[in-house]
Amino acid sequence: MQLKRALGFPSLTFYGVGIILGAGIYSVLGAAAGKAGDALWISFTISSLVALLTALSYAELATTYPEASAEFTYLRKAFPRWPSAALVAGLLVALSGTATTATVAIAFGGYLQDFAPIPPMLAAWTLIGAALLVNVIGVKESGWVNAVFTLLEAGGLVLFVIVGARAEGFGEALASAPNIGVASAAALVFFSFLGFENIANLAEEAKDPARDLPRAILVSLAVATTLYVLVALAAVALVTPDKLASSSAPLADAARAQSPRLAGALGGIALFATANTALVSMLVSSRVLFGIARAGELPRSLAAVLPGRKTPWAATLVVAAVAAALAPVGKVELVGSVSSFASLLAFAGVNLALIVLRRSDAERERPFKVPGSVAGVPVLAALGLLATLAIATQLEARALVGGSAAAAAFAAYAGWRHRRGR
Repeated sequence: MQLKRALGFPSLTFYGVGIILGAGIYSVLGAAAGKAGDALWISFTISSLVALLTALSYAELATTYPEASAEFTYLRKAFPRWPSAALVAGLLVALSGTATTATVAIAFGGYLQDFAPIPPMLAAWTLIGAALLVNVIGVKESGWVNAVFTLLEAGGLVLFVIVGARAEGFGEALASAPNIGVASAAALVFFSFLGFENIANLAEEAKDPARDLPRAILVSLAVATTLYVLVALAAVALVTPDKLASSSAPLADAARAQSPRLAGALGGIALFATANTALVSMLVSSRVLFGIARAGELPRSLAAVLPGRKTPWAATLVVAAVAAALAPVGKVELVGSVSSFASLLAFAGVNLALIVLRRSDAERERPFKVPGSVAGVPVLAALGLLATLAIATQLEARALVGGSAAAAAFAAYAGWRHRRGR
């Protein structure tokens, strides 16, 4: 049961950029501006550097073990005596992607109200159904849809930057000194960078994973960082940080100060951003479930592949069904918070797995290797582990409670399954 190798470097990069840009920048910019003030761009820079630490770990492990269900695979190889740890991590990643699909579907329904009087939940379910159809048809086809939507997302942010660059104070924020709020704002905007890790779960469908995966991960992160920093500079040039903080649609309100037409266009672009995020999140989650099922840790039926197209249709159907069930019962903030918690746990696990595998599997060829080691320990991976745990402490209580409850439930399932296997 193998997946079809159909993704080259451009497709992998579009997947990365598309899901990183997503809808996060539309929601966190205002709150972050309220904390960091004119130094908002510094917060984005700090967050990108923290994300880079984990991105490097993913790049090494993805090229060393190019399989679907990345986090599950890495932890399984790093801790063979504790298979439950790998299973819990894999299920958390699948939950994160599924919760993200539900979250952005809910947001899609809300954005659509400005253009058509369609019930938000009906719109959310329609989006989930459309994403299911495209992903089952084929990864190449979903890649084309993703590329178009990503160009629209990025184009909207570029237009915003162009409008902001015409403001009199554009660029003055570069001289702003860091303040006490920069660090907390960095923790907040960090979630706008989530998505680069999903490229690793497409390793089995990459034409040349050893060459293309590291480049796609790093390039997608670099593109997103550049856009985010420029957007931050444009936003504080158009309106004051206090006004951004008090707005429920900070990008649109900032654009409205200079260009009312662009403000309206950003609402339309948000539709494509949320739709694209739903498409890619469902794609990645299905690959995670497929890899776990193929390894025998979930029912084998979830590893079923559509003949000819080589897409994991059963796993994709399950992800879509769970996302559709989450949509009406979960609020955007709650479901999104649990998704963030699961992602951070996965990041910590990946960094720890790299540290362990550098010793336990030292002879294995590594097409890409994270630079800098002390006594055999990759320093950047260790820093990534510490940084990830530090950011996790900034999450709200509901994210910690909800995420911990999910982890406990998965751990109970893993324990039951392994006892049954023995």
